[in-house]
Amino acid sequence: MENWKAILYLLAFGQGIILSISLIFRGIKRERASIFLGIILFVLALEILNAWGIQVRYHKASYAIPFWNIQSYLLLPLSLWFFAKLTTDQDYVFRKRYWLFFTPILLELTIRSLWHSYARWTGKSFPSLLDIPIWFFLTELLPIIGMCIVLAVYGRKLFAFQSDWKNNGLPLTIRGYFRLYGLFGFLLVLTILWFAGVVLEWPVFASVEALLTICLFGLGYIGYLSPTFFNLPVLVKPKVVEKPDFLNYDDLAELKRLHAAFVQDSLHTQSKLTLEELAATLHLPSRYVSYLINTHCASNFNNFVNRFRVEEVIRKLGDPKEQHKTVLALAFEAGFNSKSTFNQVFRQHTGKSPSQYLLVHK
Repeated sequence: MENWKAILYLLAFGQGIILSISLIFRGIKRERASIFLGIILFVLALEILNAWGIQVRYHKASYAIPFWNIQSYLLLPLSLWFFAKLTTDQDYVFRKRYWLFFTPILLELTIRSLWHSYARWTGKSFPSLLDIPIWFFLTELLPIIGMCIVLAVYGRKLFAFQSDWKNNGLPLTIRGYFRLYGLFGFLLVLTILWFAGVVLEWPVFASVEALLTICLFGLGYIGYLSPTFFNLPVLVKPKVVEKPDFLNYDDLAELKRLHAAFVQDSLHTQSKLTLEELAATLHLPSRYVSYLINTHCASNFNNFVNRFRVEEVIRKLGDPKEQHKTVLALAFEAGFNSKSTFNQVFRQHTGKSPSQYLLVHK
């Protein structure tokens, strides 16, 4: 039984480390939030590897590679904070200087590695760094405090997102609730067990091992199917715009003309349509057209146009006469000018990728 547990831990570690590396590389190339989800999984994968090491008494072996020296719990609250900001705040931009927040972690890993290396080379017996109160506080207690704070902020943002989602008239399915609260719920339970083990000194290590093993396999499965599963769709928050001094225009009449330009004249199929071109077509000032879209359509220009493009693609997907065309061909016909833009916008407006939408609506 003990051997089976060790094998299971090792498999969970392999699953977690492969997924974390793939997410980090994905984040470097495209989606920044994936970097921080990958870092979180990296820390958890090392934790389950540590459980394997304890199980097989690897730590005491003379040939042991001290992998535990590259693990820092401080990575968890920091990475979760940036992941939460990037996935719940559509206007948030992660800047290169923010990596400076990770400097204390590099310092921790350096001190720990030097401490272990010096003791190993000299053959002298050194006390554990965890026996030093300030070190214990900074590396064990501070990450727990940080996780509690970040989870409180993250949970509030998720609840606000749920309210906005419902206010937009969009139903939340069971999958939607899991997508919204799955990662949060897992980290919340993990933090509670973490607090119970470190602060209250309860015997919860076996529960933590089981939770990490199950979730690393589960997250690995989800990650391979949909790497952006926990990235929430963007809900457009309209800007508060004061009405320009265009009192001679009838808003309702011009709004009908605006919609007719898309519904009847398919203006959205112009791939590089601009606000100025739309305004010129309607013979209206661009500021007034922007006002109509922001105020009466609760949107901005790009999202307003893209909504018609997505609806055009969805309509043609259900049209038997269009079945001989690929989804990408329909996207280009609707006005999208790249595959990546189409996939991103389609997910934002429907909550599903084009392939997921086709599976549900076949």
